[in-house]
Amino acid sequence: MSEAVDVSAARTKAVLVKGAVGLLFLVLLVVVYHSPLRESLTPEKIREARDSVRGLWYGPPVFILLYAVGCTFLIPATLFILAAGAVWGWWLGGMYAIVGAALGSMMSYYLARFVGGGVIGRFGKAGAAMATKLEGLGFNAFLMLRLIPLFPFAVLNYGAGIARIRPRVFLLATIVGTAPSHFVVAYSADALLAGTISREQAMQRVIVVVLLMMGVFLVPMLLKRRAQKTLHLDGAND
Repeated sequence: MSEAVDVSAARTKAVLVKGAVGLLFLVLLVVVYHSPLRESLTPEKIREARDSVRGLWYGPPVFILLYAVGCTFLIPATLFILAAGAVWGWWLGGMYAIVGAALGSMMSYYLARFVGGGVIGRFGKAGAAMATKLEGLGFNAFLMLRLIPLFPFAVLNYGAGIARIRPRVFLLATIVGTAPSHFVVAYSADALLAGTISREQAMQRVIVVVLLMMGVFLVPMLLKRRAQKTLHLDGAND
């Protein structure tokens, strides 16, 4: 019972942190809008900056490394995916983001595997309880956890290392399971920062982006309870 409460508390804390980050981002947008920087953030200027970054040969490897390191420090992945989609487009940007996520996940996985419980201990009893539940999971079960967010992404990386899930299973499930959300978010940034288009085209892209984002976030939420029962994790989030 106490484990269930700890896991639930950890998820609540994660939601609060994400909400705080989102609120901070909105405040930053308002501040920029009412500052002199607004004149430098026109669509034309943004596209010029994007094109200059896109032309750097070392841009992709630097981005992948930054994303990987960000994963280990619990920096929201969405920020990196949006940046990749905005700079390199939905296909290349999505691919670079997936590579970065996979590399960062493996770094967290091996850090937890070799350092041991001291790493997962930073997440409290909830982290230890989750690691116990992950023991013995195969590819299909772990893939379900990647597709349906029963546990926070970064915490799951460390928990998998503690639980000693096979590296090949962990890596393949991570790549396959995170690919849909990576491409959807990257497409969203790419579509909204496309070149000069008509108002009708812009509206169509906004509608597509909204539908895709709803699918990425709502479908896993609808399947969450079923996944808990399938994986025998009913107490994880109650």
